[in-house]
Formats: sequence, structure tokens, C-alpha cells
Amino acid sequence: MKKTLEQLGIHNYFYYQRGINNAITDIPGVLVGHKTIIEGKNIRTGITVIIPPIDFSKNGLIAGGFPFNANGEMTGLQYILEEAKMISPIFLTNTLSVGDVFSAVVNYYHGKIALPIIGECWDGYLNDIEGRHVKEKHVFQAIKNAKGGQVEQGCVGAGTGMISFGYKSGIGSTSRVVCLGDKKYTVGVLLNNNLGNEDQRHKYLRIGGVDIGKLLGEYTIRKERGERKHQEGHQSSTIIIIATDAPLDHHQLNRLSKHAVLGMGRIGIVSYSGSGDFIVSFSTANKVPKRETKVHWSIETIEETLLDDLFEAAIESVEEAYINSFLMAETTQGRSGTIKALPITDIISKGNPK
Repeated sequence: MKKTLEQLGIHNYFYYQRGINNAITDIPGVLVGHKTIIEGKNIRTGITVIIPPIDFSKNGLIAGGFPFNANGEMTGLQYILEEAKMISPIFLTNTLSVGDVFSAVVNYYHGKIALPIIGECWDGYLNDIEGRHVKEKHVFQAIKNAKGGQVEQGCVGAGTGMISFGYKSGIGSTSRVVCLGDKKYTVGVLLNNNLGNEDQRHKYLRIGGVDIGKLLGEYTIRKERGERKHQEGHQSSTIIIIATDAPLDHHQLNRLSKHAVLGMGRIGIVSYSGSGDFIVSFSTANKVPKRETKVHWSIETIEETLLDDLFEAAIESVEEAYINSFLMAETTQGRSGTIKALPITDIISKGNPK
């Protein structure tokens, strides 16, 4: 049975308290749905949706984002950066299914959502990506499957065909509780991990601060042999979604998005030239009119100097979500071969990062 970092009993590495579910769904009202598509030997793909607690036909939510290394696509992000709000749930899928998902979302919401937010990652090694197997019915099922509570992680939904550092990866999710004055707020993360190739693993991958390449004796062996393994540039990408119930404005959410990159760095992600790395953050604290009905409207926000704890919580959440995306993934055989899961038993026996 696969276990998250928390379920493995690793607690002291992080500072902030985890949420009840240790998932993005710890933000009240946020739902997550998956539709996993596995057929025959060549189809390994899917779709994941994050649905905030709002009627998008009437209102939006204040949002921000950061295209860290934008060699990829995330529809709706430019609207967020321009208008400071989001007017759609967030969908994750494979690169060549973005158009199909876009059309399906518009059809599902009967025109109430005109600009869906869709982030993509390439899954063409394990999946027949050119076949565009994500259909309208799959998008509808993902939306209908959306729920609160525990979030499925690893090889599910959009994470079905993901590979990271040469290991099987996928969806990861975590949360942190932050006290600001007399109030508690939660920061939650859900991400799709498709970053780094096998060569980078031997140099950079770290789990809980442990150098995995050196721990498993891989880096020294490959260095002596002068080996270097090529991986398709398309496979390098990640989508990070950060949600919070803290009352943040657009500028503050942009800043929160940028700090997610520090969580990427903590596990050894370099983000090379061909990587498509996008972050979107949103706050559930303030509803924003979708169409202006007033000349003036106001929002609640927190003082800038109080952001530091939220930044730290986001960094921790991103790091652990990446780790969980490895830990919950299963060895997978697909179109072009087999990708093994992270050998967590070997890692624990040689150096448990407690």
C-alpha cells in the first residue's frame, strides 16, 4: 500500500501544522475531481479539476499567477494576470487535449464559463498522446467526481502518465495551517509533477533533504561511466495550484505564486529551457462580481508584512506535494516502456529523513 510522507511518519522535517486532510481540500469548499483513463497498452492519461466554492456564473475569485518558465500552455492565466480574478474552475490534462477540454468545459457550463483555466503537461512517453483520448464525457465525469476530504494522489487523473526525474510521478497535494494574529488560515496545494529526467535525478533529486542519487549509489556509478540519458524535452513541465482562505489581493497572490518556485528548488528541480512551469493562486475570502454592478466594491486583505508565514507555508506545501506525487505513484507500463516508482523502501532503509 502506497503511503504519503505524513503516513510514513515523517513529521519533524516541516515546521507548520498540516491541515486535517493535508490537501488542497482543507480550504473550505474546495473540491477535487479526477478521471483516470487507462485502456489497453498505450492509453495512460486523464483529467483533474479543482473547483472553488463559488458560482462562476455570478462571481469570480481574486487570483494571481506566475509563468515561471513558460514553455507550455495554461489557458486563462493571462486573463488572471490582466483582470486580477479567475472566472473558471481549474483543469489539468495532457498537452494535446487542451482544446478538447476547453470545448467540453464550455459545453458543461452551458456558456456560463467562456475562458476555462487549463494547464497541460506532456504524457507522451506512457500515453498515445496524439490519439487525444480525453473526451467530453471524461471531462464531465471529472467534474461530477469532484469532492472534498482526502485527495487521490499519484497516478490518477492528469497525473496518470507523468514522469519526474525518471521515476513515476503524478498528482500531489498538501496543506498548512498558519496563525496570523487571532485568526487561523490554511494554504493548500495541488500539483502535477512532470519535471526532470533520469540524468538530473542522479545530480539533484532530494527527498526530505536527502540526496537520492548519492543515497542509492547511482550518481557515483553514472559519473564514473560518463553516462547521460536523454529524455524528451516535452516531458518537462509542472502545474502548481495554490488555494488559501486568507484574504489576499491580486498582487499578494502573485507573490505567493512566485514563492512556490522555492518549494520546487527544495526537491532539486532546475526548470530547464524546455520546461513549462505555471503557478496559479487564488483566495476564497472575497467574491468578485463577474460583471460590474456597482461603481465601487471593496475587499478585505491582510497587511503585507504578515505574508511571510504564508510564503513559508506555501513553500513547505509545494515541497511535500512533490514528494507525495512520487510516493503515491505506482510503477506503470505504457506506450514506450515501463517507468518504475520511487524505491521508497530502499530510501528508508538507507537513510530515513525523519
